[in-house]
Amino acid sequence: MKLEHIKDLIQSCNLNFLIGSGCSASYLSTLHNIEKLLTDLDNHKMIKPKIHDLIKASIYKVYCEDVILKNLNSVFLIKDEKGEETEDVQYSNVLNDYKKLLLGLNEILLYKHNTLQSKQVNLFTTNIDLFLEKALEETKLEVNDGFKGRIKPTYDLSNFHKSYSKTSSHYDNISEIPVFNLLKVHGSINWKNENRNILACNTLEKVETVKKELDKLSSENVFLVVTKESNILGLIEEAEKTKEKDIPVFENLFNAYNQLLIINPTKAKFQKTLFDEQFYELLRIYANTLEKENTLLFAMGFSFADEHIRDITIRAANSNPTLQVIVFAYTNEEEKNIFKELQLDINNIRNNNIKIITPKDFIDSNTDKDETEPKLCDRLTNFDCKTITTEIFDRVKRTIRLYKKTK
Repeated sequence: MKLEHIKDLIQSCNLNFLIGSGCSASYLSTLHNIEKLLTDLDNHKMIKPKIHDLIKASIYKVYCEDVILKNLNSVFLIKDEKGEETEDVQYSNVLNDYKKLLLGLNEILLYKHNTLQSKQVNLFTTNIDLFLEKALEETKLEVNDGFKGRIKPTYDLSNFHKSYSKTSSHYDNISEIPVFNLLKVHGSINWKNENRNILACNTLEKVETVKKELDKLSSENVFLVVTKESNILGLIEEAEKTKEKDIPVFENLFNAYNQLLIINPTKAKFQKTLFDEQFYELLRIYANTLEKENTLLFAMGFSFADEHIRDITIRAANSNPTLQVIVFAYTNEEEKNIFKELQLDINNIRNNNIKIITPKDFIDSNTDKDETEPKLCDRLTNFDCKTITTEIFDRVKRTIRLYKKTK
């Protein structure tokens, strides 16, 4: 797809993003086989309860250590060669990538030619980490994350889709300012439940509790080794080598984990969603947004393995011919997996409005034989957050800004 075509779509459509774990993958691990392992475990009904709990706790341990616990503030500081605390470079790099993306989008919204559309962008994400919140706060951009209040910020979906304006101090001119709506479809590690209300808890006390329980159990050295190559039959076989009397009680760990307001990474996660109106409503907002006229959705770091979001997206693409979905495949090889998940054939996607862009496709469509800067094929080896920002949105931003100055 040509950059010029992407620019035209941005100019004429309502902007939306679907951000997955791939955008944070250089710091936080993606799920890999965690979802399959937990789902397969739930489907094995004949496992002894203590063996079942040992396997479940071992899988939770990997998920917590690779994704959840790394969000604690103490992890952002690591010790250098001299033993002094310094900021984690990987964390800083991912955060800076998000900040550059958001700042670029903010400028695009400011310079958009179409003044009839609101200056808003929806950031739908299945990520439970706090990178987007941190990036929005440090860039001082206007954000609506669904919370309202200062003493006890409370989550309410009615807070979304509000426009913000500024008034000139001299001439009373009113102008709309860009706003980012942050919609965390799978919840967040800084949410907590209080009297059936979702409150913001930036101390991450619930995560700290999970860490304490894991630390206690880790000292007993009973957890199974879970890797990307693990399968449930192998874990069952390994767990059965442990004497039941040596398996501790995991009830406190499970209770602490269940206090986190996040969707559990299993195929049955939507059943839990139905119990919580907020999570269900977030999926409804996603579906309704894609049904609106002239809607553009960019999917970044997202494989569409989540069947509920995938089905909503396919259904919207078929019912709304004005919807355009652009999916960035991290590598050329990843295109096959995404194609398979979305079932992109003429019988399934009637309006031909879902496009997968690979690094190779973008290079082939946008290489200029006379370009003087480093060749695109040398700069673009994958579509991570940094590359998408630099090679697409920053270039679109410069083009729009140049056009605006000539008017």
